Amino acid sequence: MTLRLRQALDFYLGGFLILALRPIVVLAGWLLRRDHGAAVRGEICVLKLLGGGSLLLALPALLGLRRRWPEQKLLLVCTPAVVPFAKTLQLFDQFIVIDDSGPLRLAVSGLRAWRRCLGVDTMLDLEVYSRLSTIFSALTGARNRIGFFLHEVFWRRGLHTHLIFFNRFSGSWYFYERAVLLLGASPASIAECREHLNAGLPPRQGRDGETICVGSGTSELAPERMLTAPQWEAVFMQRAGTSSGKRFVFLGAARDRVLAEATIRRLEAALPGHRYENCCGEMSLMESLGELARASEFWGVDSALLHYARIFGVRCVSYWGPTDPRTRLKPVPGLVEEVLYQKIPCSPCIHLAEEAPCRGNNLCIKNLFRPPGDEPEWPL
Repeated sequence: MTLRLRQALDFYLGGFLILALRPIVVLAGWLLRRDHGAAVRGEICVLKLLGGGSLLLALPALLGLRRRWPEQKLLLVCTPAVVPFAKTLQLFDQFIVIDDSGPLRLAVSGLRAWRRCLGVDTMLDLEVYSRLSTIFSALTGARNRIGFFLHEVFWRRGLHTHLIFFNRFSGSWYFYERAVLLLGASPASIAECREHLNAGLPPRQGRDGETICVGSGTSELAPERMLTAPQWEAVFMQRAGTSSGKRFVFLGAARDRVLAEATIRRLEAALPGHRYENCCGEMSLMESLGELARASEFWGVDSALLHYARIFGVRCVSYWGPTDPRTRLKPVPGLVEEVLYQKIPCSPCIHLAEEAPCRGNNLCIKNLFRPPGDEPEWPL
């Protein structure tokens, strides 16, 4: 299914189910009078359907939760796209996958996931914007169901037992960590997260020369975050043009390979003194993280790779446009990084609008490459 179809299904079907089921769930809660105390008494189920990068932002919270309740099973309900990122966290006892590739597969796998989660003790719904995730959580009958609300709360009240206000203009990690504090857990530090991730990486191998990893791709959720090949060429001309002999490794999924290849062709002509490797789609995520953890720098856009690099303590240079870095970059003690962001009136737009106001003409990114002194553009 396309992202737009999934969003429409969530909005309309989720809205209908909320209207139909909310009175029943509220009545059942009043009749049962269950104890919603914070102490965990059974399995904990985390629900995160989209966004591997968001799962990284939640790592301190989830690691703290795992350490506070090591005797309880920790489950993750997710889609296939999230599974590789979740596996790198080395936290979950079981992955319950909902296949969102088509309506029928979504329905069948969703039913299987619901049956597995039926009766878990605690549901932690990390999907801020989804209506169907709220319905799923309620139908599990979990004793504690923790979720978030934005400006509207009435349609989630009663479906979740604990609601946390999610401010889209503050760091998202604050609210993930607030959720686990409700369960008596203290979020792990970044140093603890780094040690935890490093323990699962493949053995390091020595390399000659300086290696800089590049993450030029993003998920389908917001392609407006990406730079074009000519823009990446401008980045390299500014940052690598006066040196030679560096090794640049482009990391990402198979869908990122075309952009990386187009960028490398331009760089080989403009800056032939360096080595360029297109590893997009050739390395597993764990292999990519092994490469990233031993790199001297990371250059990239708002993506999961950037969040991994920051946890590893790799020097980072990141480019931002339709997302505000203040809402995604948790301070990391000792980290050296350069964040390039030029706010214009329509930025940030991701998570605030169903469709980017520029309709893909990401002026927020293009303004980063305008000559000094030029007035920034923005869509009227």
